[in-house]
Amino acid sequence: MVTAVCNVFINSDIKFGFFKQTFPRVYAISDNWLINIRGKYRQKVQKYIQENLPNSKETCQFFSGLDDTNWAKSTGKMLEKSKYDYIYVFLEDHFLLKPLDHFQAVIQDMINSKIEYFAYSFFNIGLTVQSAEGLYPNYSQHFFSFEFSEKNLDYLKEHNSHFYPYSLTSVCRKKYFQKLLAIEKKALIKVPFLVQALMENCLFIYPKNRAFWFQINKLVSVLGIRFVCYPIASPFNLEKSLFDYGSKLLPLTVGGLKEELFANWDDDNKLSNSSLIKRGLYPLKFTLDTPSRALYSCPTQELRLKKGETITRQFYPDKSRLTSIPTKILKVVEGELQIVARNKIYYLKAGEELCCHANIPHTITAQKDSTVKSGVVYA
Repeated sequence: MVTAVCNVFINSDIKFGFFKQTFPRVYAISDNWLINIRGKYRQKVQKYIQENLPNSKETCQFFSGLDDTNWAKSTGKMLEKSKYDYIYVFLEDHFLLKPLDHFQAVIQDMINSKIEYFAYSFFNIGLTVQSAEGLYPNYSQHFFSFEFSEKNLDYLKEHNSHFYPYSLTSVCRKKYFQKLLAIEKKALIKVPFLVQALMENCLFIYPKNRAFWFQINKLVSVLGIRFVCYPIASPFNLEKSLFDYGSKLLPLTVGGLKEELFANWDDDNKLSNSSLIKRGLYPLKFTLDTPSRALYSCPTQELRLKKGETITRQFYPDKSRLTSIPTKILKVVEGELQIVARNKIYYLKAGEELCCHANIPHTITAQKDSTVKSGVVYA
């Protein structure tokens, strides 16, 4: 039904940990997994799949010896082994929030509705159900869908300016994916980071930055070169906004999800508090197994609670992307506390403490008149 492409860079225990949490959730979505693990954890990841997931010999094609310095080139080579007309790009930091059979039903609905592309994550960013009616869409069980063409390009730029006609977090027709990969078949030149940062923050703020490089690349394409803003080894140059989208890719039948399907663990995409960290859905466990030294030495605030008084707390910095998880320590000086988080209840008496993930919402109720010291750490 769908070919799953997994061409990811795993080079740390943290990323390997995410892979082990997210990959098993979606593994059964396809019997045609094309897998290329870049980075020093290549062998560890392959061994994990082979030892922990059923029928991996039949369902997984492992690649090696590809050009890992060029994501588009290596993925194009992998695609030669694809069995199906639809491509799901797996990313290890996006979590499936629905049961697998729901994801399967979504893909079947996509095929039945002849949808060529939909973004499975960053729900309600760029293309929302509430903004769809002006596009006069069709509706199915899981989607609203419309034909994206030059006729409605200006409308979308005005009303849905953050919509990406291609995002990596997507399922799409193989023909469409191949067209996108073909755009990268040039001598790719990475724009220096300082040049890019200066332009985007001073001269060409989004979406002007996208439009600028799109026009430059149209001019230099006759020379067989293409300027890109992201490392060539990464997949991000493949993504297309409304402002750097070539007419040769049109028309395209686009689907928008009615319900959230996936979410990223740390990234809001700058537009919402949609990451799992900010929603208190990640990590899965409230308490810490191994509190840091910094947590024990951090500044604390003294709180005085009367018997029966309840306060609710959740802490995270006001950043679009959180790369580490804030932690918290609660020390009961006198009295007794009840703490509720994730439907679990914790009791603390005088002299006891609890170390936890501060981003997970929790309520604190004084069982007696209590004094508690509270401190948070975000590194």
